[in-house]
Amino acid sequence: MKHASLNDVFYVKVPNALLGSQLPEGYTEGILHGVYGRKGQTLLTHILLESGAHWSGIPLIALGASEDLRGQSWRQPWGCMGDDIFVSKLPYLEGLSATLSDDTKCRHTGLIIDWLGEFSKHPQEHKPLSLLIDSGGGFLLLPNNYIKLSDNHFTKDSDLTKFYKRGETVWWEGEDIFTQPKQQETK
Repeated sequence: MKHASLNDVFYVKVPNALLGSQLPEGYTEGILHGVYGRKGQTLLTHILLESGAHWSGIPLIALGASEDLRGQSWRQPWGCMGDDIFVSKLPYLEGLSATLSDDTKCRHTGLIIDWLGEFSKHPQEHKPLSLLIDSGGGFLLLPNNYIKLSDNHFTKDSDLTKFYKRGETVWWEGEDIFTQPKQQETK
């Protein structure tokens, strides 16, 4: 299991029910600064709580930026896909508006969470996940084929995406990219 620091920190509300049965109803404020997980688990977090305690093990999708998390659309479509987690900051994506396939509106954090491990047999199965925040303040962790990003000065509303194919081509050094590359042998 590898722990990964987030390239940004997020102020979050942690449901007290996840911190202990003797706490009053409500939330404790915290600073989310890292993630970790084991294969098949939901992505877990490292949080500095306002009490000064450092808490590990709260699922990312149980946190939020608002106090009423009941209506959130918590999503992580599958568990961790390996023990080695990497977080990359892609500044261009930060703040871009995202629309999910069910028309849920979100905002991209600019962070991509990826795994190294035996989770994919073929390159097209590789799934780096975008960390998004929905309009209710909930975190979502989704692959890029679940979201459509919008940059007001560049992207246009188009139906062309329905014709896009899954990227199954493996490109090798020295190949002419304008001819059909050799297919990678599968064993």
